[in-house]
Amino acid sequence: MIQLTPLDQTVAGQDIIQMGREEGILIGNIRMAQRFLKHRLTPEKKLLQKSTDELRAMFKKLESELSI
Repeated sequence: MIQLTPLDQTVAGQDIIQMGREEGILIGNIRMAQRFLKHRLTPEKKLLQKSTDELRAMFKKLESELSI
């Protein structure tokens, strides 16, 4: 019988989990900033389709609007 290593016990798995956490935090921050700025909320489904770099750029733009 083949024994598979659980994903969270591999380096690649840990990287994937960390990326998911980072994306989740960015999405939450984007939506919160949009609420504070009274912007229309970007649907979560649309945000999930963006790369981490796109999410970072989007949040950075919103963050700059918050500090004006």
